[in-house]
Amino acid sequence: MPALAKPFETYEKPGLIIGYAVTNAAIYKGALLGLNSDGHAVAMAHGTANLKFVGVATESADNSAGEAGAKKLNAAKSGSFVFKAASGFTPTLANLGAEVYANTDWEVQVSTSGLTNNYKVGRIVGLEMTSTGVAGVRVRIDNHVS
Repeated sequence: MPALAKPFETYEKPGLIIGYAVTNAAIYKGALLGLNSDGHAVAMAHGTANLKFVGVATESADNSAGEAGAKKLNAAKSGSFVFKAASGFTPTLANLGAEVYANTDWEVQVSTSGLTNNYKVGRIVGLEMTSTGVAGVRVRIDNHVS
């Protein structure tokens, strides 16, 4: 195929927020979001195989009735977010810059210990309390989303 010989419109769209179809799941705003092997959005969980991390849910969507792809939600693909430190992980300043793995859809940890599948979701950029008042870490997701 030849190289371009004239301008070509690529229909650029900023990719900071992307919509995904939800199937057989209730996903809540703030959840770490993955795509399953069918390409549908699901909440990240280390016990679920073959997920691709795609961002953080910016809204809630409940399609637990199973209408495949009938509901959609948006995900943030860039930025930093505060997540709960998983049980057994006490964040310290020494953790700044460390990569974190999804334990559940709102818990992260620096170690792969106890995880069935190791899904990297970002790097720690700060130590903060979560909106529920428990110890958490601010995680920058850039360079970790698919």
